[in-house]
Amino acid sequence: MSTLLSDLESSPASGDGDFVQNILNEMNGAPSQPPAVGGNQGVISSPNPNTIAPHTMDSAPVTSHMIGNSHPTPADFTQMMNTHQPVAAPQGNGAMGGAAYAPQQPAYVPPPPQKRSWLLRTADEFRVAFFVAILFFFFSLPVVNFLFAHYIPSMVKSTGELTWIGVLVKCLMAGIAFWLLQRVVVPLLSF
Repeated sequence: MSTLLSDLESSPASGDGDFVQNILNEMNGAPSQPPAVGGNQGVISSPNPNTIAPHTMDSAPVTSHMIGNSHPTPADFTQMMNTHQPVAAPQGNGAMGGAAYAPQQPAYVPPPPQKRSWLLRTADEFRVAFFVAILFFFFSLPVVNFLFAHYIPSMVKSTGELTWIGVLVKCLMAGIAFWLLQRVVVPLLSF
């Protein structure tokens, strides 16, 4: 049985204790008294959703991690990970409950580097020099000095030249730009 809001609103103030008692009885599963006003038209009182039904666990053994009829051994996992290599025969004495591990794979040895021609080595050296020349040209432009004077006026003398701190900041910015070009931009473009 459920108590409707309309029953609570239409009842006199003196009957509130009865409605509270009916609500408490419903929550505890005890039979409730019929409402004083109205009725329970259209209200389903059974089964009570607040009751707890006893649940029993499945008595069968857990089989979610079984292969066939046995639990996997470390050798099974090794075989699964390295399907191209045969697994060693079981040598277990029963203490560990399984087979021995598969033989270790030799560590990956990269092939020896190919000897590069003198032309490729020279091109790499010129590439670095080319980046430095471009950065020197860019940071020597008057526009860069103008930006320094506009955004950091304390780095520029009254004659328009950079102070020695301004020159250090400009060199630091050129170094960061060189690092970004060599370590970030070039590898991204080489794909």
